[in-house]
Amino acid sequence: MIATLFGKKKITEDKLANVFVNTVLEMCTEGFPTVVDEVNEAPEFLTPPGLSVEEDEHFLLIVLAANLMEMDRVLGPGVDKRMFSLSVSKFAQAIGRECTEVEERVRALRSKMERLNFPSKNPVYAMGRALFTEYELFCFQDSYFREMKQPNPILLKRLNGLFSYFLWNWAEVNEQYRIS
Repeated sequence: MIATLFGKKKITEDKLANVFVNTVLEMCTEGFPTVVDEVNEAPEFLTPPGLSVEEDEHFLLIVLAANLMEMDRVLGPGVDKRMFSLSVSKFAQAIGRECTEVEERVRALRSKMERLNFPSKNPVYAMGRALFTEYELFCFQDSYFREMKQPNPILLKRLNGLFSYFLWNWAEVNEQYRIS
């Protein structure tokens, strides 16, 4: 209410990118073990996939890509492109990778997530499908879902419930802050 009376708070793109990347990394560090437990203990798999907490790089990129998809949808033109570049650059630096490598992987993953999730544009749903493809979890399912190359919908629904906690509320950020 106060923000609407006196205007939005001001935040620089650089500072927002820092906060965003640090928050994503922290969320993934704290939340990935829960996802690993859910996947490894899922009764829908014939044999446990044996996913390890140390295998988090694919997951980090999935979460980053989903958040950047949502950011593009919410933020205005121009701001979304600059925030994408800043966020990828800071993320690459944080995980010790080359910026161009991370950017290529994120762009490819975003494209794959959009394709896997078509016609839905919900990034949370795309995250679950991407997890199945990136970690090759199809082979652990019963033959029906394995042959269709589709995640078991019961497991996918549980994973989507978990993944909703990994998505930033870009609409709230856009509402409360003036990004400069």
